[in-house]
Amino acid sequence: MRSNSRAMGMFLILLAGAFGLCAASRPDFSGTWKLNIEKSQMGGAPITELVAWIEHNDPAFRYKVKGVADGHDFAEEIAFTTDDKASQESQGGTVTAHWDGSVLVIRVAPPDGGAAEISRLSLSPDGKVCYHDYSPDGDQNRPARHEVYEKQ
Repeated sequence: MRSNSRAMGMFLILLAGAFGLCAASRPDFSGTWKLNIEKSQMGGAPITELVAWIEHNDPAFRYKVKGVADGHDFAEEIAFTTDDKASQESQGGTVTAHWDGSVLVIRVAPPDGGAAEISRLSLSPDGKVCYHDYSPDGDQNRPARHEVYEKQ
């Protein structure tokens, strides 16, 4: 009887550790992030400045960005969940997001039915650098981008 209790206790400890590893594989992107233009490959995008504020309490994800593109200020705000449930973004597109291991995959489909945008967000091991890899889904006329953000 006692060895069964001990075995069950060890099993529960291992199970809790496994759940902890799963949770750890999903990073928290919360914080203020500034685009490092020099380290980024912008694919011709005319962005010269960008700061993002992210509130992430999985599955809720919300971000605001302000930046400069083509010499003009712009701002954007999007809220969605990371459980692949569809939500609408401010310009009428449909946003879905899901986890691929420790990478958050975000798909934005425009309201006109055009090519979707796929973003893959990941963090450096120390949590001080956020990588945003962007690719147009099936649209060869729009180049991919690799953006590097540093935590402020």
